[in-house]
Amino acid sequence: MQIKNLRMLSISNLILLILNSKNSDILRKCAEIELRKRIKNVGWKYDDLLHFDDKVIEERGLDIDNYLISPNVNMQQLMETYFLYSKDTNYDSNFLLFSEKHLCNELDFAEPFFRKICKREIENLDKRIKKQNLETEKQILLTIKHMLLERQQQTKREIEVVSKDAFVNILTVNDAMYQLDGTLATIHEFLFNVSDEEMYRLLKSKFGNIKIIFLENLNNNLFGSDLIQNLYGLKFILNDSSRLKQQKRQLEQQVRSGYEVNYQTDTLQKKFKSNLIKQIR
Repeated sequence: MQIKNLRMLSISNLILLILNSKNSDILRKCAEIELRKRIKNVGWKYDDLLHFDDKVIEERGLDIDNYLISPNVNMQQLMETYFLYSKDTNYDSNFLLFSEKHLCNELDFAEPFFRKICKREIENLDKRIKKQNLETEKQILLTIKHMLLERQQQTKREIEVVSKDAFVNILTVNDAMYQLDGTLATIHEFLFNVSDEEMYRLLKSKFGNIKIIFLENLNNNLFGSDLIQNLYGLKFILNDSSRLKQQKRQLEQQVRSGYEVNYQTDTLQKKFKSNLIKQIR
């Protein structure tokens, strides 16, 4: 790892570098400087962020290749990570790194990437099911498809609930929104006469989701003391997501090309059996 490339790494990648004693002292120190630089205006404490991923790292280790933020990530790893560490757990308590949540999550919080991947993977599963002659393997694929469809429906319900509540609140905010770039000093009108259809479309986009969530906060205190820090926090998250363009591009190319995920690996089968036992009980 070259020090000049640290600015291109995600937050969790920097954390892994800092915590790994096998890395050189100079690399770890420079990674710390880069991390401190990024949170300068966010209002978060360095030590809190550094240890945000502690329980995840304890579970999955310090090797970057164990995570979706690896430059070598593929669809097999993405789907295994979802079923092993994200599904059936909430956004805060799952075993995903801070930055992995841009790529894999249960409820699309401001990040539609994984929903798009799941949509395409469901299409791939349909093709595989039609070609599959072995009944046992067909049933496995049907089960996976059902789980992904269930996830998509749950995500859609969450969006609809947020849409209904947020739409009412937005109309009372005087339609103002700080821009998340530049000096954060320009206020512009926002969503003055937005329709329900436009609201739904906005909620399906990552940046639109961010704006709506922030506008709800503005409803209580348009120029509160935490306003600027909240804005920098949102910008901080968006910037972190943008540093995973390579991983997103690789995964999108693979799922579009019909990459066949093996859902019969030992780890996945063990997970599925465990969930089945819980349901029976």
